[in-house]
Amino acid sequence: MKKVDFTKYKEELLSIGIPQDEIYDFLENPIQSFYQRYFDWCVDNINDYSKTFGVEPAYFYFWDTHLINAKAGKGEYAYRIRFSKPYMEALYKKLGKKGDFFDKTDWVAFHNLQNNTPHSLEFLMFQASTIFTFYHEFAHLVQYKGKSFSINEYPSNDEFSFEKHVFEYDADLNGSQFVSVYIQQFFQEQIPKEHQTKNNYKRLMYLGISSIVITQILFLYGEIYPFQPDNLDIGFYTKKHSHPHTYVRAKYIIEHYVKVAKANGVEIDFADTTRNITIICNEFFKDSGVFKGFIKGMQDNFDKINSYTFDLHFGQKNNQSCIKHKINLFGFTTK
Repeated sequence: MKKVDFTKYKEELLSIGIPQDEIYDFLENPIQSFYQRYFDWCVDNINDYSKTFGVEPAYFYFWDTHLINAKAGKGEYAYRIRFSKPYMEALYKKLGKKGDFFDKTDWVAFHNLQNNTPHSLEFLMFQASTIFTFYHEFAHLVQYKGKSFSINEYPSNDEFSFEKHVFEYDADLNGSQFVSVYIQQFFQEQIPKEHQTKNNYKRLMYLGISSIVITQILFLYGEIYPFQPDNLDIGFYTKKHSHPHTYVRAKYIIEHYVKVAKANGVEIDFADTTRNITIICNEFFKDSGVFKGFIKGMQDNFDKINSYTFDLHFGQKNNQSCIKHKINLFGFTTK
């Protein structure tokens, strides 16, 4: 992947009217190499797919703000995706640091994988989460093609709009399928041949989807922030706010992830995937009890979650602005 000259890229951002104080200049950051690698990947992908989907010009940059968030939008001259500096660093701290999770478990098979994985399994978790967010945001560019808009990745108490919920559903599925495909490619291209076993394949697939669920739970319970937000409300809802509730999102994200994996020949199913997500999440949140509360909420609202997921499915089916209807442009199998 080609290294992007950030200084020149920043000049382009300024030329289309993005304020200088909104653009985070990562060149002096102690983890500059980490930023540069992700920046290169995002720019390469947004350049490629913005042409394919006709949402040009489109730019990616890191956002200089105190908010832990990500945004997609279109101004007067260009489409854009931005990830905040605190979002990147908080998520990296939670998910990306080698040895902070897997080395503290007694999972021998994952320890063996750790020793045969470029970078670390923790960094793979971080990659899965941020890949999900990037392609979620890219879906919004396609959904609102030709319109001026600005959307946050993380839920707010905005006035309810069913179309917005459908667009979030559509964007979540887009992010989910890209993580599924990325983990498949990672296994085939970066795991040594002698360790490319069926069980290792499954372990990596479970790790990829667990990373998304963990990130969703971190935001739901305020665990991603330096200080827990005031008046944190995790109460279940359906037709409220800017995004579907995390319980609903988790169900359909897992289902789609497994569907895409199976369509591409990976031998996993929903029940076994859910069981392994539970094991990984229980271990990740073991000191807080957060995951137990999450499971209870899912169980208590099971019928309503299923019902609203069906509503969103048919809403997506009937809305031609959804990226789902243009998915063949990505060039991989989802059915």
